[in-house]
Amino acid sequence: MPERLIDLHLHTRHSDGSCSPEETVQHARQLGLSALSITDHDSLSAIDEARQYAEGIELITGVELSCHYQEADIHLLAYFIDPAYAPLADKVKFYQLERLKRGMLIVEKLNELGIDLKIETVQRVAKDAALGRVHVADALLKEEYVHTFDEAFSRYLGYHAPAYVPKTHFDPAEAIELVHQAGGISVMAHPGSTRRDDAIAFMKGVGMDGLEVYHSKHTPAQVRHYKEIAARNGLLISGGSDWHGRNDPRSEMGNQRVPYGVLARMKDFIKARNK
Repeated sequence: MPERLIDLHLHTRHSDGSCSPEETVQHARQLGLSALSITDHDSLSAIDEARQYAEGIELITGVELSCHYQEADIHLLAYFIDPAYAPLADKVKFYQLERLKRGMLIVEKLNELGIDLKIETVQRVAKDAALGRVHVADALLKEEYVHTFDEAFSRYLGYHAPAYVPKTHFDPAEAIELVHQAGGISVMAHPGSTRRDDAIAFMKGVGMDGLEVYHSKHTPAQVRHYKEIAARNGLLISGGSDWHGRNDPRSEMGNQRVPYGVLARMKDFIKARNK
């Protein structure tokens, strides 16, 4: 019997991915995955659309929330949430508005640098997605102010570039509590990219349930390292590609070969918690 595999970290065009929820689910099915989770940044809007196409494949509700800990960006993956739970949905909408405000400030900075980009152009690129720097980069590319995405980030939008504006973040404890109230579990995303292992203990202390061990940017040594940390701290493990669409070979969907047992243990955890 073939091994059952899953991918619990996927993005669609409802945030910074390039594919629709339908295309995402269909691609997962073509790859033979048993389960997937769409975890758009600060957005729940892809879930209902994805459900329409998820017959024969298990769709786990998800979202990726932006948190902050001692000057570090910490991304929190939430699984098994009820997307209709009003306090979480309202907070996600608030952060979407904050993303728009951030986009306006970035455009203002670009204007000061002599780039005549308008926020309306960025909004047309983003459509209904939670607006992010990737949409500003796409607009710069379409308006021919840059030649590549990498140039947009290195010259203007990266962390130390002249048009960078920091995000408004969730408080980690508040985000974790909202996830739990919505029936879900919380998992720290790609700790190998964050490179703040001290944040793991802090996040666990405020209620975090798990750690994303398998990730496209994690080396085999990092996978072993974070497995050990998860085991020592009694944390669940999770994993996924962090797929953003078909044009990024570095994070191809399913590339982490995450076994279904990871998802089964999450389900057992929720059942035990709800007894």
